[in-house]
Amino acid sequence: MKNITVKLLPLLFLFLLMVLLFSSPDFQGDEGGYVAYATRLSQGEIYPLRDVSLWWGPGYPIVLIPFVLFKLPLLFAKFLNAFFLFGALLYFYEALAQWVNKTHATLFTFLLGFYPPLWREVHLLITENLVFFLICGFIFHFAASNRGNQKSRFHLVMASFFLGYLALTKVFYGYVILIGLLSFLFFYTWQKKEWFKKTTYIYLLALVWCLPYLLYTYSLTNKIFYWGTSGGSTLYWMSSPYSGDLGDWQANPDVEKLPDLERHREFFATLTGISEVEVDNKFKERALQNIVHNPKKYLLNWMANIGRLLFSYPFSYTQQKITTFFYLIPNMFVVVGFILSIYPAILKRKAIPYEMYVLLYFCFIAFGGTSLLSAYDRQFRPLVPILLLWIAFIYTRILTIQLRPDSEIKSD
Repeated sequence: MKNITVKLLPLLFLFLLMVLLFSSPDFQGDEGGYVAYATRLSQGEIYPLRDVSLWWGPGYPIVLIPFVLFKLPLLFAKFLNAFFLFGALLYFYEALAQWVNKTHATLFTFLLGFYPPLWREVHLLITENLVFFLICGFIFHFAASNRGNQKSRFHLVMASFFLGYLALTKVFYGYVILIGLLSFLFFYTWQKKEWFKKTTYIYLLALVWCLPYLLYTYSLTNKIFYWGTSGGSTLYWMSSPYSGDLGDWQANPDVEKLPDLERHREFFATLTGISEVEVDNKFKERALQNIVHNPKKYLLNWMANIGRLLFSYPFSYTQQKITTFFYLIPNMFVVVGFILSIYPAILKRKAIPYEMYVLLYFCFIAFGGTSLLSAYDRQFRPLVPILLLWIAFIYTRILTIQLRPDSEIKSD
């Protein structure tokens, strides 16, 4: 552990430097919302009961509480992002080192550290850096929980904690946990295998970690298993039946001022004066109507959404940008590398550890679910460590790539 920590220190310094160079004293995007949420938490108020707001989960604002409570410069909280990414890389290395040699583990860890989209929000007070850390922590502890040693129970609990806190940070993962729990409960009922039972425990305990939050949302909304109010909006924009709309999310103020979104104004006028929960319900109702009456348009929007997830393209009413290559080129290697790994993985499927199949299944659930809602590259980014872990194993343990001797080439 000490050797890899020293080797990765240049990346930590790079992340810290990015924070210094690109940070702004003014809030950008969702930064102000997270700080305001942390302020409410520091004052003992999760949400004002008179105006329920469940757009975000409490995971990241909880992290910000010490900085708000003690009035520390928010630049220090941004420096914490660099340590989140550094910790994620350490976790990734330790997970990968369980299956491949240290040289290959180091190589792929540096590849992940130099993955350009990873740097995109290191200087911002938003969830992406924490989410990346939680995913990598979950990967390591889940893999270690199946080693069968004295610490396996500790790693089981830690894997469930990282997964549960991931759902509290990005509430979408609450549904991933539910699907994972039901899936592995079915697998264990079908085949009484120890690893199915252990995985079921991890998903179940992850859900237990989230129970206080779910009980709180129930007390506010009278809705069981209610994670947040952002789902309806993203589903609505994904289901938009209008030509020119490609399913990407649009902010409410843009509907009022952008001519291209004028067709949505009549529906948005019905959302004024009602609670955020009621707005979420209306979005969902209209989205389901759009999907039922315009399934082909939803399919086209879904295809565009896959492009946004993987390559940050295309977007509605937006000119093409050279910055698209910032996502397209690195993700192209990830996607192509994974696709090319499928055939050898099928041929040697029995040689692949059970843990890798579970992690890949988690990745498929998350990616598939995200693709149904309006999404961006940042929703794909946390899944890259799982795909890179899989690619590393297939290309270093399953495949052997070597040059043919000159004599064989000439004889052909």
